[in-house]
Parts: sequence; structure tokens; C-alpha cells
Amino acid sequence: MEVKCNVRIDIEQGGQLVESRYTHNLITDAGLNYFRDLTGGTVGRADGQGVGTGTTAAAAGDTALGALVIKKTIDRRLDSDKVITFQALVLTTEANGSALSEIGLFYGSVLIARALISPVIDKDSSMQLTISHEVTFKYEV
Repeated sequence: MEVKCNVRIDIEQGGQLVESRYTHNLITDAGLNYFRDLTGGTVGRADGQGVGTGTTAAAAGDTALGALVIKKTIDRRLDSDKVITFQALVLTTEANGSALSEIGLFYGSVLIARALISPVIDKDSSMQLTISHEVTFKYEV
């Protein structure tokens, strides 16, 4: 079985979508163990997403974001055929003044997946971000 994780960041200003960013997330070693434990029924579903200002490339051994700015509870979960999408909002009142350059999916303190954001999002009070992590499960013989 193969597990892939992609992320989409929608940037809204004045209630209007102005930009969507897409990137591939690296599933960490801890994330692979999380999916193993999830299959075995010993853990719950992913519960948080974080953004930060770290700039070090994502690596399998990562256990945290480089410089966490804010961690948000997942607001919405969408299920479809072999795909689960986790969504969280970063409101206009949150993370302002930060040059957001990394993103992560969490289960408690476990970093499941991490990616860099490029170009950086210079977050200000005119912006609301919708972060969507899409996890796809695939099996090939």
C-alpha cells in the first residue's frame, strides 16, 4: 500500500479567493508509524495542522515544524474513494506579521507530514487561509 499526502492552501482576501497553492507533503517516519497504528486501531484521526516560518527542507526524520507559528484544530474532514481530506482555517486575526514558509499535519504532537510553502505567504490581517491536507491510499499489485 502507498500513502501520499498533498496540501492545498487557499488564500482569501475580503471574502474572495485570490490564490490557491499546491504542494506535495513528505510523510515523516513518525507519520508512517501513525498510519500503521491507525490501521491497527490504536490511534485516532489526525487532529491538527500547523504553519511556521522554518525553511529547512522536509525530511523523513522530522518530528516538528522548524518554527511553529500556530497550530489549528482540524475544522472539517472529507472522505471520498481512497482519499481523506483534513481542513483547517487560519483566520484574519491569526499569524499576522509572519512569513509562513512551512506546513504540517499532526496527530497530537506527532508530525505526520511536512512541506515547505513556496513562495512564502506574508500573512496579514486581510488574509484568511484554508489549509487542506489530502491523504491518498493506493494499492498496486
